[in-house]
Amino acid sequence: MPMTKVSHKFQVVIPKEIRDFIGISKGDTLDVYGKDNQIIMKKINLQKPLSLKSLKGLGKEIWKDVDIEEYINRERNNWQLISE
Repeated sequence: MPMTKVSHKFQVVIPKEIRDFIGISKGDTLDVYGKDNQIIMKKINLQKPLSLKSLKGLGKEIWKDVDIEEYINRERNNWQLISE
């Protein structure tokens, strides 16, 4: 079982084999709490909020075989038929 020491600032280094096993990387967030005589750390997968830039190009594969001009004209014609 890997061991680590507490520094004078009460910091600990998570051993490499544990980091690799859990998949912990620099900047990850861990939930830390005490239970009985244990300190428990759990990796938290926080999702960053989506920005508009991250949405650019999303779903473009839907339109790859579609003639845009033809599609727009067909939609306009359908709206005209509905409004008549």
